[in-house]
Amino acid sequence: MKKRIETVNQVNAPLAKVWAKVEPGTHMDKWMPIIETCSVEGNKRVCTTPEGATLYETIQADAENKVFKYSIDKQDFMPISDIEGTITLRENGDNTTMHWDVDFEISEENEPAFPEIKKNIEGIYQMAAVSLAEFANA
Repeated sequence: MKKRIETVNQVNAPLAKVWAKVEPGTHMDKWMPIIETCSVEGNKRVCTTPEGATLYETIQADAENKVFKYSIDKQDFMPISDIEGTITLRENGDNTTMHWDVDFEISEENEPAFPEIKKNIEGIYQMAAVSLAEFANA
């Protein structure tokens, strides 16, 4: 069953500084609370969590429109699959509005877990916006 979670958070940093940290895809471990390590080779990114889970991703950045897309090709972190995320950044005065949406498949068997997954993802993205502001302004 296909699901979508849409979030909007404010990043208290200028758009140019925020995009400079998001666009290369290499700094997730600096601002995403659940990522411990992150490496990028070409358009492939590998991230690990403190719990030892590994996420294998394909990334794509659109600098002109300030859009960063990723698909998680393989992961053993959450009971979902076919994960595609989009981070869209927009200038908001001296700050940045971050629209972070994620689409994924969840099996009927795991459907009862969706409300908890949604709550966790929303919380993680909110914490990421705070950490991203600190990292961008450093």
